Amino acid sequence: MDNTQRSDLIGQRNVRIEKVEKMKAMGIDAYPSRSLRSVSNAEIIQNYSKYEGQSVTVAGRLMSFREHGHIVFGHIQDPTEKLQLYIKDDVLAPTDVKGQTIGFADLELFDLGDIVEATGIVTKTQRGEVSVQPVTLRMLTKSIRPLPDKWAGLQDKEAKFRQRYLDLIMDPSKKGKFVDSARILFAIREFLNSKGFLEIKTPVIQPLYGGTNARPFSTYMNALGTDFYLAIAHELYLKRLITAGFENVYNMTGYFRNEGIDRTHNPEFQMLETMTAYKNYEYNMDLTEDLYKHIAKSVMNKNVYKVGGHEINLMGKWERIMMIDAVKKYAGIDFYKINTLPEAHKVLDEIGYEGIKPDNVGESMKVVFEEKVEEQLIQPTIIFGHPVEISPLAKRMADNPKYVERFELFIGGIEQGDNWSELNNPVELFERFKAQSLGKKISENDVAHPMDIEFIETMEYGMPPTTGLGPGIERFQMLFTESEYIDDVIFFPLMRPAPVTKLQKEIYGTDALEGNEKLIGKQKTNKVQDTSKKMVVVLNNALEGWKVTNTVGHICATLGNQIDQDQFASTDSFEFSDGVQIPANSQYPIVALSANEAQLHTLFEKVKEMKEVKYLVYTKEMLEIKNDADISKTTAKMLFKDSEILGLGIFADVETIKETTGKFSLYK
Repeated sequence: MDNTQRSDLIGQRNVRIEKVEKMKAMGIDAYPSRSLRSVSNAEIIQNYSKYEGQSVTVAGRLMSFREHGHIVFGHIQDPTEKLQLYIKDDVLAPTDVKGQTIGFADLELFDLGDIVEATGIVTKTQRGEVSVQPVTLRMLTKSIRPLPDKWAGLQDKEAKFRQRYLDLIMDPSKKGKFVDSARILFAIREFLNSKGFLEIKTPVIQPLYGGTNARPFSTYMNALGTDFYLAIAHELYLKRLITAGFENVYNMTGYFRNEGIDRTHNPEFQMLETMTAYKNYEYNMDLTEDLYKHIAKSVMNKNVYKVGGHEINLMGKWERIMMIDAVKKYAGIDFYKINTLPEAHKVLDEIGYEGIKPDNVGESMKVVFEEKVEEQLIQPTIIFGHPVEISPLAKRMADNPKYVERFELFIGGIEQGDNWSELNNPVELFERFKAQSLGKKISENDVAHPMDIEFIETMEYGMPPTTGLGPGIERFQMLFTESEYIDDVIFFPLMRPAPVTKLQKEIYGTDALEGNEKLIGKQKTNKVQDTSKKMVVVLNNALEGWKVTNTVGHICATLGNQIDQDQFASTDSFEFSDGVQIPANSQYPIVALSANEAQLHTLFEKVKEMKEVKYLVYTKEMLEIKNDADISKTTAKMLFKDSEILGLGIFADVETIKETTGKFSLYK
């Protein structure tokens, strides 16, 4: 290896580019178009007796490279496993332009992160490690950017999502969730296909959004000169297929809802959506349960799953309970006795609900259900019989028309999907659409269901009794891979575009990045104060004098810089109760609290595991650091177990702040 490489990124990158040029001058292609790999690393390791003494060709990313005189040990990592290369100078052939191979004298051309090919004999070292002893080495891809430190990997949470590929290079074990997620998709299709379902693609770009209540994304189609919407649901198109004469149809494609992002929601997601003719929602209750048990048995091969600290037994008996009965059972509120809106609103006041109160009893009951019942539905529970007011496309129950033939599945306190008997009475369907479109202003900022007159016309030709199924795929995958956050099963989670950095400008030049800066600059700055989040600085109560100012200043400045600029952008001013306005420098409240050192260590251990929290630890060692960027670098490398914590900055939503710091008093 070349020991002259500088520690800075630009220096290392330049050295590697120079190596590419050196190879070009030698007549060796640093980026050939194909590999001659004959076997995977895992195949060799798992079947050593079969390959011992045999010549093989392997390939992968170079993850280690250790020189010992005339011997070099390296490890290459392919998609299956990591395998050792046992390179000896008297065995490895010299550099050969014709064969495009690199010899022992030119091993300095290789760096960690390069993708290389080795042809040689399968053997074991004296320590018993399965290895390939190369006769020839080829460069397949020269990496010009160094990998992160092999022990630390990627530490920054945001970087782990933006550069997921890099996180998995450093820790291939994390690929397992995505492999299992893909196997789950395959098994869902296999299950439905075996039951006579057909997967038929429906449009993602739609002239009118519909199928559920959700806020859409809009776009403009130049070719047709009109606005279109990204699909919030696909069921209206699946119903057209049922009307056309298909009996069992489904799709698994993109859904886009311009709403919140949290641990179980991403604006872009997948959903399984089915339609079955001549059946009602009870058929789908059975189908849903059978599907989950099929995945548990045939893909994951286990019955019990850990979700939110609970053990969920998917193969046990699933409870089925009507929503109004669940509210009575789990919240102690009897909506059978509540018939007026004032009575419903009184209940919402009693449970401490602070949101906008619904304008009907049915939606009020749903609020109580969401606030007090959902989180208690740990074992698989089917909630059915929703109020008609919140179910515009579901068929009313014959024996109780205030409720509809609809059900949702809850596991681990999380809703897994929404399903119902489809309303196929075109007159009633029209009236429900009309009630929503007249009762609420239809806009991009509203979730009311718009009138889809073309769909109404389809229904007027007659659709047979039909039921639909709609579990969210990512939540499906979260359950079976025992993931707490939806980002853990989405390889490319939706994130705010990263701003162009000073380092990027230095590497690539400002001219090349000018267009990117203009695009990113189009983001709208939020000029409305965000009261949902807060920054708290918890100070060591032993601090005195200048150390207090130093700690607070560094934490606020450094943590503030970690928050996306548009999020942290100032509102124009704050207005006090007496009408006086003052200029604002942050749209988030910043509060200083007091704690002892033991409490600070306990708090740190808690918040560092919370993905939605941004935090910064400030220790005694950092007092002499004057640059906020240097503090971030120092923090990333430190172990805080034995350090004296002077302060801990936390930025999160107000509920999380209350939960984690509510017991601490104001710093005085």
